[in-house]
Amino acid sequence: MKKLNVVSYVKRTKWAVLLLAIAFLFLFGRVVKSPALTKTAIVVGTGVDFDEQTKEFEVTTQTIIMASSASESSAQTTYETYTDRGKTISGALDRISRKIGLTVSLAHCEVLFLSRTALKLDHLQLIYPLTLMYALREQAIIVTGDKTPREMLAVRIGSTVSAPFFLQSALANSEGTDGLIKTTAKDMLASSMSRSQATAIPYITAVKMQDQPMDQQGELKDNFEFDLSRTLAFDHDKSIVLDEELSEILAIYLSNDTRGSLNYTAKNGGTVEFKILDKSVKTTAKGKNVSAKIELSVNLLDIQFLSDGKVVTGADSLVKEAANALAKELTDKLNRLMRTALESDIDFLGVQAKAYQSVGRDLPEHCLDKLTFTPSVKLTVKEAA
Repeated sequence: MKKLNVVSYVKRTKWAVLLLAIAFLFLFGRVVKSPALTKTAIVVGTGVDFDEQTKEFEVTTQTIIMASSASESSAQTTYETYTDRGKTISGALDRISRKIGLTVSLAHCEVLFLSRTALKLDHLQLIYPLTLMYALREQAIIVTGDKTPREMLAVRIGSTVSAPFFLQSALANSEGTDGLIKTTAKDMLASSMSRSQATAIPYITAVKMQDQPMDQQGELKDNFEFDLSRTLAFDHDKSIVLDEELSEILAIYLSNDTRGSLNYTAKNGGTVEFKILDKSVKTTAKGKNVSAKIELSVNLLDIQFLSDGKVVTGADSLVKEAANALAKELTDKLNRLMRTALESDIDFLGVQAKAYQSVGRDLPEHCLDKLTFTPSVKLTVKEAA
């Protein structure tokens, strides 16, 4: 009897099994259609409203539907908005899931619209189901506006069609620019649970475009544009809309990054425009006295009706005087913000949270009117390279 060569047998068997597996996978892949490839739903924006009379949640999702088959050369993409109601957020989302025919996942959702009535609810219970059960990212951007979340998500934006995509791009790429504040779900919960119990988010106004965009077939109707220049400051039961001027300095104070420009207008109507290059914000507390020091590095962007036709640079005294005057204006606006916080009893500047770091547990709750806030702003004009 011929002796079996074990090593040679194992090698031949290994290659035979491998070739068989490749053939099986090749045939299986050609005859079986995968549902995940033929129809995929991705939620890019979610809205939550709350009806104080019925005690029901109205939840809206904007979903990308990509449908394709083996015979199609390219996928067809549409944006579809779904809305349903329920006694809980999860209940409304489950109904939406049945409408779509897929399990709702918020893993790709970058924008969360919350109505002002929803913001009066417990913030942890508002966000927690979305992050735990539906995979909402803690970096999702929180916004509100002058319309319901359902209306906001359904708005067609001229530049990008999808409202959530526009907001994701605008707020992620332009944080701190001209009053744009980016507040994430994580930021909101952290501020809500701090001693100040308040935060600020973009307050969006939808305005119909005066000049509608056009394509080869003609004018595209019913396109809107978003005004992002205002801010909603709120705590657990109160809220206030801040105007464009106060939103601008609040964005500089709160934002992690600041870009864009600042404008100074002289008494004679002349203007100087500065571009922000860098910033530093240092907030300190000594007992119940809180101080905020903001330093901005800027360069000269434009000047009109002040230079008598002369070419000026950042080194000219005229520009430096304008920068000093602008710094004083910004300091005055910070003081206005503090007065607004006191009048509304909403500590969106985080003054109590900062004082708590110094005083500790001896600091009384709801003591904003017992604290002092001293801001200062300095502008340093850099010469353009």
